[in-house]
Amino acid sequence: MPPDFNSLGRLVSAAIEERVIPGLAIAVAHEGQARLQAAYGLRQIEPAPLPASLATVYDLASLTKALVTSVLVMKGVERGRLHLDGPMGEHLPELADRPAATLRRALAHAAGFAAHRKFYEKLFAENGPAPAHRAAVVAAAAAEPLAYEPGGRSLYSDLGFILLGALVERALGARLDVLAASEVFRPLGLAGLRFVELPGAHPGPEVAPTERCAVRGRMVAGEVHDLNAYAMGGIAGHAGLFGSVGDVLQLALALGAAYHGRGLGGAAPLLDAAVLREFWRPSGVAGSTWRLGWDGPAAQGSLAGSLLARGAVGHLSFSGCSLWLDPEQETCVVVLCNRIHPEARDDPRFRALRPRICDEALRAIGYQAR
Repeated sequence: MPPDFNSLGRLVSAAIEERVIPGLAIAVAHEGQARLQAAYGLRQIEPAPLPASLATVYDLASLTKALVTSVLVMKGVERGRLHLDGPMGEHLPELADRPAATLRRALAHAAGFAAHRKFYEKLFAENGPAPAHRAAVVAAAAAEPLAYEPGGRSLYSDLGFILLGALVERALGARLDVLAASEVFRPLGLAGLRFVELPGAHPGPEVAPTERCAVRGRMVAGEVHDLNAYAMGGIAGHAGLFGSVGDVLQLALALGAAYHGRGLGGAAPLLDAAVLREFWRPSGVAGSTWRLGWDGPAAQGSLAGSLLARGAVGHLSFSGCSLWLDPEQETCVVVLCNRIHPEARDDPRFRALRPRICDEALRAIGYQAR
């Protein structure tokens, strides 16, 4: 029997009707095969309503951490240029005095870095986004005092991934967007996944805007929502990636195939399976669900829902996007959404919606955790 996604459609339609979200795009795959790609509702409410479609490009926000920065670190480990238990200071002299801040700990949000700092505030007084500001933000993140002893706990940190992005650039010898395109997107034929370099660049006409930004004084559309990434010119290790649901699905399927030592369509695997499996193991930090650059479902009350295998991996974004992947069964649920349009708010209804979408999608394909 083909999957029945009617219940999922009703759930999403009700959330749109109740103004929890403007709309969304969703893709579901099982056993390495796409079972659903669909768009619901609107990609834009203001200044005029515009429909969402499978071509809609979303600000993927913190999915950048998993889909770009961690994957590029995997590439570096695979080639022997990076070592998970080596100090970050080996590649970032700014961190030479912090030998306990290792790559492994930074990827697991356990290297001592603070969660967030508004580095952009000073830089905006210097004429908005500019290439020179990338180095300024990295230097500020490196100079920020540690918030806790490395390895003792896990604290989700944009600062850690700002620094990891800079580390990857220095270790692999090119800017993050260039590396992502050459090492990941182009080999998979994913022309729609990209960073949007500021000022001036734009991801295309069918972009989903985020919020009315008080700092920028306008509705943000086609430029990264995160203000530190904006100050850095749109290219950063913690945020900046844009893409459509089909492209994110293909990258997820390529990662799932690589986990089993295969590539898509007979191509070479995207990554070495042993490296990928190392990154996707639990980090071992007490009380943490983090892997290396990826999260895992919590035992109870997970935003991945109740059905997904607890050995799965994924990531969420502030903008409303999510990706959850069970690599053993090559099953994934991708949701792209601009839940912060036209304004960002803390809506508990959206938090409740996330696990319900995942559960309904998995129920429709007859998924059972192993």
